[in-house]
Amino acid sequence: MKIDPIHPAGRPDQQNPSDQGAQVIKVLLLFRWTSLVPALIVWLISPAAAPLTGWVLFALAAITAVISLRHRALNRQLQQTPWLLAVDLALSAAAIALTGGAVSAFYFHALSPILAAAFFFKIRGGLTTALAFTPLYISALFYAQRQPTVVVPSSIELYLGLTQLFTVYLIAVIFGYSARLLETLRQQTDRLSRTSQELIQSNAELEHMNQQLRLIQSLTLSLQSAVEPVEMQQVLLKGLVEEMGYCTAAVALSDGDGALVGWMRRSRNDAEAHCAAQEVILDLRQAEESPVGRAVHARRFVSVGAQTPPTGEVVLDDWLRLEQAYVVAPLHLRGNLIGVLLVETEELAAPADAKLTPLALVANHASVALGSLRLCIERTQRLASEEVRNRIAADIHDSVSQQLFGLAYGLNACNQLLEQHPEATAQVKAQLADLEPLAFAALHQMRSAILGLAPGGLDSRRLAAGLRKHMNSLCIGRRLAFDVHVTPAFDRWPLALRHELLLIAQEGVANIARHANACQARIAIEECNGGVAVIIEDDGVGFDPAQAAIVDGVGLDGIRRRVERLGGHFLHETQPGEGVRLYIDIPLQRAAPLP
Repeated sequence: MKIDPIHPAGRPDQQNPSDQGAQVIKVLLLFRWTSLVPALIVWLISPAAAPLTGWVLFALAAITAVISLRHRALNRQLQQTPWLLAVDLALSAAAIALTGGAVSAFYFHALSPILAAAFFFKIRGGLTTALAFTPLYISALFYAQRQPTVVVPSSIELYLGLTQLFTVYLIAVIFGYSARLLETLRQQTDRLSRTSQELIQSNAELEHMNQQLRLIQSLTLSLQSAVEPVEMQQVLLKGLVEEMGYCTAAVALSDGDGALVGWMRRSRNDAEAHCAAQEVILDLRQAEESPVGRAVHARRFVSVGAQTPPTGEVVLDDWLRLEQAYVVAPLHLRGNLIGVLLVETEELAAPADAKLTPLALVANHASVALGSLRLCIERTQRLASEEVRNRIAADIHDSVSQQLFGLAYGLNACNQLLEQHPEATAQVKAQLADLEPLAFAALHQMRSAILGLAPGGLDSRRLAAGLRKHMNSLCIGRRLAFDVHVTPAFDRWPLALRHELLLIAQEGVANIARHANACQARIAIEECNGGVAVIIEDDGVGFDPAQAAIVDGVGLDGIRRRVERLGGHFLHETQPGEGVRLYIDIPLQRAAPLP
């Protein structure tokens, strides 16, 4: 889902008055030319009866032609100087006076300036022009009445004159009012058009914001589903490049000691994010003047133009390859630096702050997600360390300390016996033989504790190696073929379960070394049917199953108790001289951490 950029919606072209007048004047010009048609017909039918009609027709046609050719300039001039209509009124009145007065064929042509005034200046302009035309028209009638060529009776001429004047005022009012209505309609249309464009613009902005919110929601869900910082970095870079359309994005994490490590970068041409070499580290104390250093120090976004190195470190800048303008976004959570985010745009100049809102939202969510994950990891590690320390302390207190106390007490008793009875060597030897299992048991418990605290934790490889080493230390001077197999799934099991399996296996090793007198032995830890299967077997002396209760005292009882605490089952197969085979089945879902 990519976010489309917002393009400002242009308002409808606002026509200025001169452009509107140009459209109206074309209609008026058509009327002027059409109004000359009656005079042309009269002149063609009886040129002798109206000798001046032809000359007046020719003059008015010439004037109309000039107006037609220069109508744009005349339109602008008329808007600025309305009194020019008086010239047209005078010419129209003169034409009426010279061609018969009330019966003149140029009466319709005289209506042209009235229509122009009504269209351009509404009712007030139309009435003003009609009032100005009235004395001119009356003068034209009086002048025509005195001419010998006029034979119209006075009463008819008066009737025609009044009718024509009434028509002039009627046209001025009707067309002036119509022009006013049209102007009001045009204004309302323009207002509606502007409102429509504003609504379209608002809708586009809302849609753009909706896309941003959907993208941020998608990124947030992806970030929340990530369980490792590297995975979270990959999700963040993918969203910035593929979803938000940035050319390049890079992210680095703070090591908590003033340096940025774990650099990761992705561009449009990359199928996946690329990690920088481990030795690529940016010391912020030495990069305070760089864009990255300034952004981290100021705790705000820093927009940078093209061709500006972001870090000041040549190797790192060459690896980042930010050629266009870019933005440095520091990631903070609760006042602590989490990391730094860099995004490259398609522009050469530094991006404006108004364009950084989506990036700011994503950066905030990334800060919370990465910071929360870091806190969870640190807390988990701390709790795990405390759990391991508590468990080892309990094991040492419950077993090693008691065994060492018994060993020390026994040795003290032997020492006192030798001081009091130097000849009692046989008795001392017997007592020392009884103390030997305590020493081995203490050694066994201490090895378990050391293996649990080994760097890197308890995994399948370390467990197998530790069991072999433990068996070799217990079987010095004896030849024993010992095979250990631990499934790789062991690494995914709960830490408490792995520790208990270690103790069970070490108990099995100790029993084989001390009691079995075997040549071959095997321990296998497998995942079977959703649970853990442990097999411990040897080809030693074995024992009588009827005496299992007695034998439990030498090691099997401890294994049985641990298995039962884990909710598992313990079985053994043995016969005298046929070795021992132990079967242990522990369900994973019930193997919760033990108190």
